[in-house]
Amino acid sequence: MMLRLFILSLWSLSLFAQDGPIVYEVDLTRQNDAFNVTVTVPQLSENDAIFSFVSYAPGVHQPLDFGRFVKLFKVYDELGNELLTNKIAINDFEILEPAKVSKIVYEIDDTFDMDTEYHPIYPMSGTGICEDYTVLNSHGVFGYFKGLKDRPIKLKLELNGSQTIGTALNLGEDGYYEVASYYHLTDSPILIGRQLSYASTDVGDIQVEAYVHSPSGNISADMVLEQASDILHAAHAYIGYSPVKRYTFLMYFSSHEDMQAMPVFRNSGALEHALSSTYALPDMPQYLPLLKNVIAHEFMHILSPLHLHSEVLAHFDYSRPVSEDHHVWLYEGVTEWVSYIMQVKSGIKTAEDYLKYLSEKVNHSQEYNPDYSLTRISHEWSTDEGNKQYGNIYQLGALTAAMLDIKLLQLSNGKQGLRDVYLALIQKYGKDNPFDNATFFDTLVEMTYPEISDFIDNHIKNNRPFDFETEMAALGIRYYERRPHPDQLPTMGLVIRPNAKGQPEVVSLSSDYQGTKVTVGDIITHIEGTALNQSTYRDLTAKIKKMKVGDAYRLDILREGKAMTIDENLYAKYDNHVFEFDPGASADAIRLRHKVTQNKD
Repeated sequence: MMLRLFILSLWSLSLFAQDGPIVYEVDLTRQNDAFNVTVTVPQLSENDAIFSFVSYAPGVHQPLDFGRFVKLFKVYDELGNELLTNKIAINDFEILEPAKVSKIVYEIDDTFDMDTEYHPIYPMSGTGICEDYTVLNSHGVFGYFKGLKDRPIKLKLELNGSQTIGTALNLGEDGYYEVASYYHLTDSPILIGRQLSYASTDVGDIQVEAYVHSPSGNISADMVLEQASDILHAAHAYIGYSPVKRYTFLMYFSSHEDMQAMPVFRNSGALEHALSSTYALPDMPQYLPLLKNVIAHEFMHILSPLHLHSEVLAHFDYSRPVSEDHHVWLYEGVTEWVSYIMQVKSGIKTAEDYLKYLSEKVNHSQEYNPDYSLTRISHEWSTDEGNKQYGNIYQLGALTAAMLDIKLLQLSNGKQGLRDVYLALIQKYGKDNPFDNATFFDTLVEMTYPEISDFIDNHIKNNRPFDFETEMAALGIRYYERRPHPDQLPTMGLVIRPNAKGQPEVVSLSSDYQGTKVTVGDIITHIEGTALNQSTYRDLTAKIKKMKVGDAYRLDILREGKAMTIDENLYAKYDNHVFEFDPGASADAIRLRHKVTQNKD
């Protein structure tokens, strides 16, 4: 159906009454590589003069500024006369006579093919109009009036031919999706394609669906749910009930050609929503087993922030970064811990795996600036330096949750851990009753023990190091700050991660590194003549492990844009922050340990 700029049917006129919903119609039949959107509005007031596009979105801790992709913006009255507008900011359009507005028409580019030099939008958070599929992360397509974000919405998609639509939204009999509010709309991504595979399963009383686009056809929705099955059932057992009725996985896998044509796909990951999650990953079936932990994390967001969040998130301001909320440690750190401990308690992971998990969290957390506590990260993630520290919320945040679990079990003599407190908080508040941001810590102490106040001050509001040797001894666990690796493994001593351009960059030198040739900021292009990229990383790492301490190897690097070749040596690998079970642990310590790692004594 072509966009109708000037004529409304009698049915439409009655639908868009003064107190009616805001109606968004997206025309994807036009071949202009853009989302063509028509917004029909109820009667506006003079207070509704600014129509905005999203700058920040829940769960996305980076600036988005989708207004930069708007390439046409027009406003009409009910007779089809165009009204005057001004673009007054990157995301804001001023309407000079808002009371006359009947319809807004705009075109907004997708982000998949954007330039990655300035504030790239990662594909799990972005929008894409591709030959075989379309990704509509709603926060990247739909604008809003700040005073009307609670207004109900109706959404219609116009497509070319028969295509599968994957979304957690419910389609009404009139062909429109029924949406409770703008908050609900931006929390509801959509995946569209001619060859999407689909599968569903029941987990308790939850209908779990998967929609998958795989350009090679080598990854299907059935394969995804097969990989996710034990995770989903473990999650349900951990929660103990079905907190939602339906959950939808939306996954779009990218080929090597996609990554070359669209540089944003050199980054991959997932983004949680209340009843769904989006995944942008390489089209490589061998990576599917690695997807389990990601699925676990995103799925467990059905607890928090969906059912446990502050009033700051409940009234999210899409025009600025949220810095006043103290509790990103809860939304992300506790969720990260829950997504792993529930696998331990279900038997997917072992107690020994859990000790390795804690060790990894300690080691990774020390790659970040220790001056940044969990609450400081919550407050300053949008600053240039603070954003560099944000990844620690998944390291230090999860570690802090693990230690809080142990502290609660110690104080309650094994009767109450973090799981019990977490679920009690969810029952107390729920998705429609946000907690008070300023007093939540007080509430947590009131529901637990006075000693938890000191824990919060020391380890959440401040970043005081944990005394692992003492605290783990109560569980019959030994702690070693540093010791030689028992298998005498070699290491390069380099911590390498993809930078914003997808290049393998040295972000830090580990304590094992004893050389002087490599520096932080070097781009590693080749190791021993083989290009280092996402496809070769695992094989190159395995090759290094087969070499010996002292063996020489060659690196091709870029340093400040200049190509260099340097010869390096492998160094002895030390294990840092090791946790081991004490074979001489007392019966009381073992009993408390079982409370951490097992469902039953």
